Parts: sequence; structure tokens; C-alpha cells
Amino acid sequence: MGPWHLSLLLAALTIYDFVPASQGEINPMIIKQVKKLRMRCLNQTGASEELMDHSVQNRLLPNDPGVKCFLHCMFDMFGLIDSQNIMHLESLVEVLPEEIHDTIIGLVGACGTKKGKDGCETAYETVKCYIDVNGKFIWKQMVSLLG
Repeated sequence: MGPWHLSLLLAALTIYDFVPASQGEINPMIIKQVKKLRMRCLNQTGASEELMDHSVQNRLLPNDPGVKCFLHCMFDMFGLIDSQNIMHLESLVEVLPEEIHDTIIGLVGACGTKKGKDGCETAYETVKCYIDVNGKFIWKQMVSLLG
């Protein structure tokens, strides 16, 4: 799935207990809730669902204003970006499974907050960094969550 869906995964794991289904799959209830939130942010930002779906298939992060604001919407909805547009991904360590703590800490250490001209740009640039640092992990999580 597309890297902009990182925010969906992180948001879902922040709000809901990470209760894997069999063989490490993400709980279907989490997927259902994330899809609702995805639609809410698509509607709020005007991001193109078609563009996002196409990008998912090609594993690309489109440089598109709607996608950028979609990312911000998702991070903001779950308190992972504050009113000063500072990312707080490290707060996920408290709620994510221990086996991925090092990965999250690595993303935070490598990327921090990549400031843009506004919240949308900041969310986009930070997610771009996450992909550059550990795209394999990001893609694996996205396929698990929304594949």
C-alpha cells in the first residue's frame, strides 16, 4: 500500500489495542476503523482517492497537495503532530508491540520532524523521510493493514 498510509497504521495502533489476528495479521476491527478514518480525511482534504489508489499499486508517494493534507489530517487526528507542526511519532513506543520499538525509535532518530511551509508539507516531508530510512518496514506495514 502507499506510504501515506503509514499515518493510518500508526493512528490505528495508537487508538486501538494491537491485537494481531492469526499469523501476525492486523485485527480486522482496526482495519475497519482505519478505513473509516481514511474516508473522513479524504473528504476533509479533497485528496483524490483514485490518485491514492493508483499510487498504492505503484508504491509511490505522490507530490500532491491533497495527499499532503491527507497525511496531516491523519497525523493530527491522532495527536502525532501538534499545533506547531512538530511530529511526535515517539509516543507510539508506549502503545506499539515491543518488537518494533527499535524501528520506530530509528525512524524518529533519523527523521525527527522534516519542516515544511505548513502542516501538510511537514507531514509529507516527514513521511518521505520514513520511507527513505526504512521503506521495507513501511511497505510491509501498509500491505498488512490495507492490502
